[in-house]
Amino acid sequence: MKKLNARKLLFLPKDKYHDGEGLYISISSPGKGKWSFRYTINKQAREMGLGKFPDVSLLEARQHALSNKQLLRKKIDPIDEKNRVEVLRQQQNKKFSDIAELYISKKKEAEWTNPKSAQQWRNSINTYASPLLDTKPFIDINRDDIISVLQPIWNTKTETARRIQQRLFLIFSFAKIRGWYDKDNPASWKEHLIHILPDPYKIQRVKHFSSLPYSRIIDFYKELYEFDLLSAYAMRLLMLTATRTKEVIESEFDEFNLQRKIWIIPAEKMKTKKEHKVPLSDEAIKIVELMRRKHNHHFVFTNPATGKHISNGAMLVFLKKEFSHLKITVHGFRSTFRDWAEETGKYQHHAIEFCLAHQLPNKVEKAYLRSNLFGLRIRIMNDWEQYLISKKT
Repeated sequence: MKKLNARKLLFLPKDKYHDGEGLYISISSPGKGKWSFRYTINKQAREMGLGKFPDVSLLEARQHALSNKQLLRKKIDPIDEKNRVEVLRQQQNKKFSDIAELYISKKKEAEWTNPKSAQQWRNSINTYASPLLDTKPFIDINRDDIISVLQPIWNTKTETARRIQQRLFLIFSFAKIRGWYDKDNPASWKEHLIHILPDPYKIQRVKHFSSLPYSRIIDFYKELYEFDLLSAYAMRLLMLTATRTKEVIESEFDEFNLQRKIWIIPAEKMKTKKEHKVPLSDEAIKIVELMRRKHNHHFVFTNPATGKHISNGAMLVFLKKEFSHLKITVHGFRSTFRDWAEETGKYQHHAIEFCLAHQLPNKVEKAYLRSNLFGLRIRIMNDWEQYLISKKT
């Protein structure tokens, strides 16, 4: 028989009261107290808290007590079960990057003989997966999220994407075994992704513009200092800003805010038809300032013979004439920048893509990532400048 009722609880004096079925309340002052459940298991008496009164009502406390009695009938200790559920909840609320790091440090590192393996895993996970998957609790990640990670690079960086898919599969398998993820493995190729993504071994390789390996770009940039030519200055600005030929040759002084260190390229000059803001390094600013001292035309790189900007082929002609031994194109410098940024392993993948004025490929990513990551891009472009000019003197 129950001994307490909701109205009388508000007026009970300080003491401990038994409601029955192991349920107790300790009144600390009128209308305030703590619920507890007392029980015996394996010949050991135990008592667990059920919350404060009046935050937890009499009815709710009785329901908690009943649930605990049902656990005891199954020989389950309610305190142990409460601790287990709490640990599970904490793990499920962790970010993907936390689970990935736990898998790498606790499971994989002991297997690797080459320390570079761990760094390669971390770089690929931190660059491509964590920025998107960390936007929601680990337990809520689904197949669409995995596809959003892989699809943007599946056709262009197929080997890297395939490797990431395999790593994601192992991380989620690890989480499932630990009880931290209770759905089908969202990164499974055979069960899910094979029906969405092209066979990686049948993808036609994209033919890229010929580019210079970034290990050789420093010496190349140093050689450009020897040329006092508009096309050479334009090429240096193009390399420093990872922009396209059209954007550089049609650039106007009004687009540059040198105090804020930013170049705002109008939408009509962009391939994507969207305004693009470019962080300017000190080296890039020096080139624009030098061009301003050379002439008063509104185009930065103005051909004095015509009064118009230099031609679309000016930089390519310069390349073929002065660097005929290098089988490279002007557009290829964007690939050089991207390879350097990706393989450095220090920068977020989306930030690199935004440096190149690439748009997010699908609606899911656009919904999660509304920022243009300009702060991160400032760091990338300044680091790129320092890399290029490291042999300036």
